[in-house]
Amino acid sequence: MDSYKTIVEIGSFSIKTIIYSELNKDFSIIGTGKTRSRGYTGEEIENFDDFIESIKNSIVQAEKQANYIIKDAYILITNQSVQVKKTQKNLDLNGSIVEKNDLRKISNIKIHKNDNYHYNIYNSHYIIDDKLITDNPVGLNCNKLTLISLVSLIDMKQINLLNNIFQKLQIKILNYLDSTTSYYFYLKKKPKTKTNVVLIDYGFNYINIIIIKNKVLHFQKKNTTWL
Repeated sequence: MDSYKTIVEIGSFSIKTIIYSELNKDFSIIGTGKTRSRGYTGEEIENFDDFIESIKNSIVQAEKQANYIIKDAYILITNQSVQVKKTQKNLDLNGSIVEKNDLRKISNIKIHKNDNYHYNIYNSHYIIDDKLITDNPVGLNCNKLTLISLVSLIDMKQINLLNNIFQKLQIKILNYLDSTTSYYFYLKKKPKTKTNVVLIDYGFNYINIIIIKNKVLHFQKKNTTWL
C-alpha cells in the first residue's frame, strides 16, 4: 500500500477520486469514487457543508473499494479559476555546443509570477536558433536556445478554500494541478503520441485545446456558450 497514490478531481459537475498503484512502473487503478458536485458552481460555494459532503462521499467510495485510508492526495482542478498559458525562455550560447548544464541554466531562468496564483510549469520542447525543434538539443551548435513551456495558474482563492476543506478531512495536499496540462503531458510521454498530440478538454463553461503538430506547441481556450 506504500505505492498507492490518490487524485481528487474537483469539477463544477462532479467530484472524482482515483486511488492507483504505480509499483515497478506497473500502473493499476485500485479504487474509484464519483459524486455530483453539490453546493459548488465551479467558481463559488453556495453551500459549504454540501460541498464538503460531496468531496467526502467521493473519497469514501474510493477508500472502500481499495480498502485503504487516504492520507494525502493530488488535487486536480477543472474550473475557470485555472488559466493555461504558453511561455518561452531564451539562452544565448553564441554558437557553442549545447551541454546538459545549459539545459539546467535555461530551466532555472525565473518567470514573472503573480502572487495571486499557484504556478505549475511543464516543459514541452526546445528550439535551436528559432528554426530546429527538438526534445534533446544536447550536442548541437546553437546561437540561441529557446525552451517552450506551458504554465498553469490556479487562483489562490480556490486553493485557500480547498486547503481548509481538506484540512478538515485530514488529508494532506501534495500539489494542485489542472486537468488540461496534466492529461496532455501524460499523453505526450506515450511513444505513439510523441510528435503529434491533440487534447480537447471539455469543461462545463469552456474548452481547452492543446495541439502539438510536428513538435510545435499550440494552445487555445474557447467559451462553450455557443454549444
